[in-house]
Amino acid sequence: MLTWLISSKPSQILYFAYSWVLVCTVWLVGYLLAMLVSIGSRRRGEIYNSFCRASAWVIVKGLGMSVRVEGRENVPKGEPLIFICNHQSLLDIKLAFAFMPGNFCFVSKEEITRIPIVGSYMKTAGHIGMPREEDRRAYVVLLEIVKKAKEGKSLLIFPEGTRSPDGKLGPFKRGVANIILKSGRRVIPTAIIGSREFLPRESWLCHPEHRDITIRFGRPIGFHHLDKVPREESLIVLEELRREVKKLLGEEAGAIPARGGLVQHELPLQSDDKKAVVPQVRHGESASGMTSREEARG
Repeated sequence: MLTWLISSKPSQILYFAYSWVLVCTVWLVGYLLAMLVSIGSRRRGEIYNSFCRASAWVIVKGLGMSVRVEGRENVPKGEPLIFICNHQSLLDIKLAFAFMPGNFCFVSKEEITRIPIVGSYMKTAGHIGMPREEDRRAYVVLLEIVKKAKEGKSLLIFPEGTRSPDGKLGPFKRGVANIILKSGRRVIPTAIIGSREFLPRESWLCHPEHRDITIRFGRPIGFHHLDKVPREESLIVLEELRREVKKLLGEEAGAIPARGGLVQHELPLQSDDKKAVVPQVRHGESASGMTSREEARG
């Protein structure tokens, strides 16, 4: 009876109204506080990012979501990373800000950065809008993203480029592989499960009977650092990453990746037909085998 009452259309409409009042109020308060606290500060972007994360946590809790985080120990501390995550719902962005460790640069579609106030907030917080068209302007933005990663900023990317229409993992954009290989940063495969049931792509109404969410972090993956990325190598990277995310989602046969340990990946060398095995390194090291401090000196 209670489940039927919660899932009824009147309840959905009331919950929808409550949700948007909550989101707008908390976000606006967070924006104003970030503006006040960051006055005269050189860390303005970091302050905005922190308030964005705090606001997202309040919103998720205010919506009554039950979130379970798995594999948090797989995320290295003190190292800039690239989180590659599936995308099923508008809620994914709030869930990412609320539960992914540390501040990061969110790579969104460019249209979001054009929304008044929202776009200004995102740019100040250091987030980047990526054009959908694969033209010269998109390449310039891609280089800007790579620069942020090299400067020590973690990234969050939804590689499908849009929300999944059916809940299944879609194809990954090739630009994602370019960012990973050009930056040389390790990747954390990530899966958000349950958000589509709560707020599917084809609906603006929430389903409050579905508020159980699981976020899974896979083991870090390291690839070659390349300044020029041949098409075949980018496709190998995308295939590997997509397979890892599918495992976390449970869409592919095989167990969820074990915790800890090492991961190896193969990429063809540009000079000949042999393959180079790239061992996954432990916390504090990059795929080159050097610590981040040693890389900075080099």
